Amino acid sequence: MTQQNNSPTCSEETDADRRRGILADNALSLDLVSALAGDRPLAKAESGRLDNLKQCRGPRFYCDLLYSVTHQYFPPETAEELWGKVLLHKTALSAILGRNVRIAVATLDYLSNITDNMGAATLVDEANIEEIVGLSLRDGLTGLFNHTYFYQQIDFEVRRYLRYGTLVSLVLMDIDDFKMVNDTYGHREGDRILAAMGKTFINVARDSDICCRYGGEEFAVILPLTDINEAGIIANRLKTELEERLSDGRVVTVSIGVAACGEKTRTYKDLVERADAGLYQVKRTGKNRVVVVADGVIGADLHAAGLSNP
Repeated sequence: MTQQNNSPTCSEETDADRRRGILADNALSLDLVSALAGDRPLAKAESGRLDNLKQCRGPRFYCDLLYSVTHQYFPPETAEELWGKVLLHKTALSAILGRNVRIAVATLDYLSNITDNMGAATLVDEANIEEIVGLSLRDGLTGLFNHTYFYQQIDFEVRRYLRYGTLVSLVLMDIDDFKMVNDTYGHREGDRILAAMGKTFINVARDSDICCRYGGEEFAVILPLTDINEAGIIANRLKTELEERLSDGRVVTVSIGVAACGEKTRTYKDLVERADAGLYQVKRTGKNRVVVVADGVIGADLHAAGLSNP
């Protein structure tokens, strides 16, 4: 999800955070945890990575080890001791059976049969875990992240801004006259428009952008490490790319509000409210445009040329 620990503090972490962590590039895979437990030799690079993670995560490192095996959370105050007992149990089982018992089997046996901490455990391989987690965070029609994930991630990004000063901007958009599309052309056509826009987001967005279906016909894009000028440029590009043509030639457009964290930002709600104010301004005064809001001041419309920070 490390060179710098940008994770929430221990008290801020939720199970959703931990589920997302499974999908991160630097996540603790079961294979790596298995190597740490002695199931295979550790490569030098792997050993260094584990040392870095242990230093970065502190006591939560042992929570992560157990979570990577069980996908169940054990608190820091008990996780290290529990991990040590699991390793002892692994050694004992291996001696009894006369062969190496891998860490996944030893952990599940210990937690299910010795301590009863897991009850009736079910084995699911990592590929299926990744698919299950991914499905729980994404909208089925558009393939974008869902409303719940949006609020989790915008909260995380704004907290990171408040702590470290890392830039973050937000783009909120609404499909213009979408009720008319559904009423005139049918809900299947409306769904086609939504799905097509979802593909456009995926194709156009940068790797760091977090594209979400915010509501029925509303979308949100979280732009980490992006100032308000760059966010305005991105919003204008999205406005053009997201246009979809109906069967009779009519073009479906979007209205967009843009905001960035600033001196008046105290929580993620401040950022969302400012972007929403910009979106409301567009809807009230003509649609199919981009309006930027800087620290509560609604700026002029942004066009493809002459972009400026209001």
